[in-house]
Amino acid sequence: MHLAGDGIQLAGLLRRGGRIASTLGLTKDAVEDQDITVHSIMADANARTLAALADRAASGALRVPVTATYPLERAEQAFAAFGVGTLGKIAVTCS
Repeated sequence: MHLAGDGIQLAGLLRRGGRIASTLGLTKDAVEDQDITVHSIMADANARTLAALADRAASGALRVPVTATYPLERAEQAFAAFGVGTLGKIAVTCS
């Protein structure tokens, strides 16, 4: 998942036949010399969409499996846990 940083550099870490999903516009053309699949992901985060998601979360219709929560001071540990690749979401909280 490409959420920040240099997508081409990140794609270079993939094995042959690997896949990457990018929210920042990485294209297959940008990594054409690599045998990987690129998926572009775009969202329309407007007020109406966000309100609908908030309503669904509040009603219980939308559930996000948060498996671990870390305070901001432990963000480095959160990223390390994220890198393990298990199912579920990791939340970083600010107090």
